[in-house]
Amino acid sequence: MFCQTTERQLTLKEFQPFINQFKTDLWEFGVLAWLLALLDRTFAAFSHGLPSAVDLIQLFVTILMSLGWLLLSPQVEEWALKVSEFFQPVFSNPSFVKAAPSIAQLRKLGYQQTFFWRNWKINHSVIPNPKSQIPVIFVHGFGGSIGHWRQNMSALSKQHSVYAIDLLGFGASDKPDINYSIELWVEQLHDFWQTCVDKPVILVGNSIGSLICSVTARKYPEMVRGVAMISLPDPASQHEVIPALVRPIVRIIQTIFASTWVLYPLFYLLRHPKIIRRWVMLAYSGQEAVTDELLEILAKPAHERDSARAFCAILKAMTHPKFSPNLRSILSNIQAPSLLLWGKQDRMIPIEMARQFLTYNPHLQLIELDNAGHCAHDECPERVNAELMHWIQTQVLKPESIKNSRRSLQ
Repeated sequence: MFCQTTERQLTLKEFQPFINQFKTDLWEFGVLAWLLALLDRTFAAFSHGLPSAVDLIQLFVTILMSLGWLLLSPQVEEWALKVSEFFQPVFSNPSFVKAAPSIAQLRKLGYQQTFFWRNWKINHSVIPNPKSQIPVIFVHGFGGSIGHWRQNMSALSKQHSVYAIDLLGFGASDKPDINYSIELWVEQLHDFWQTCVDKPVILVGNSIGSLICSVTARKYPEMVRGVAMISLPDPASQHEVIPALVRPIVRIIQTIFASTWVLYPLFYLLRHPKIIRRWVMLAYSGQEAVTDELLEILAKPAHERDSARAFCAILKAMTHPKFSPNLRSILSNIQAPSLLLWGKQDRMIPIEMARQFLTYNPHLQLIELDNAGHCAHDECPERVNAELMHWIQTQVLKPESIKNSRRSLQ
């Protein structure tokens, strides 16, 4: 039975080149047919002098439908990538020399460094503290970068060594066109920890960064002493609530909207400063936190080379059901102290979700923040920093010190 299955697979593989060639031949024949149709309509419209309104409409419809046929080309994805090269800026040109960071930048974000992971350049930052009892790693959310933690790293570095990392596809890290997933970023975070820290840490994440931190805490418990999550999405549950009969239709719609021809123009529209400001206003509860500095932090990576490809690849991946694991199973199996920080005015993920997460793990602690939205760490940093330091001292370090003192008495 096994041998028969193997032979059938080999036969299908051998037949695939014929199918691909047939598709190409059929498309080329269609191009010829539409070209002849265009010539016929053009000749008919102008054969008796100036064309009438009906002739112009018929010619316009023929042109529109022929362009639609061109988009059905088997090489359509390749064409889109070639077209995008004309719009690629040169901010990441290897010959471009970055200016030395100022003292104020070093105090906010520490020392910017790079390491290579699977042949990709990963950007990260560190503010060391020789008296640190436990290091802290910050993980940004979708569209964010190390700079999004500028109001948190310096505050926590007074007691801890702090690190921040640009996820693959974001910030100053490389932006390859690959199959992105939460699992990929979890492996990146774990390998970064092994390479640059190599001692148990506290993970602090925002949005998708929170999801990455929670999955990392579940998969690598020896790495994590505590995990703090500032707004936590659950992409897997969105797919699960869709009825099984409707899922194929939803999947087709998502595939259409996640196509390269839709996402590329969308990317160049979304990175415009006015559009970024509108998007940020949705993530923040008040206008006063939306500063020019914040807009520059969010806009600059979107103007680097390969940013459009990475944006398309990431959004396409996010529509896939296997992009993220089930959050219920993740949270219910985290053993380390866990903290949820949630803005009451979060319009992206309502706070009711946070209250539901508490049922997954009785040891999960929730702190609701007034006058804060999806990015509470940047909107009310003093409150978030104070809550983080208090939680670290009382829930992460204090139980460990009590345990050590009991061991010494024994």
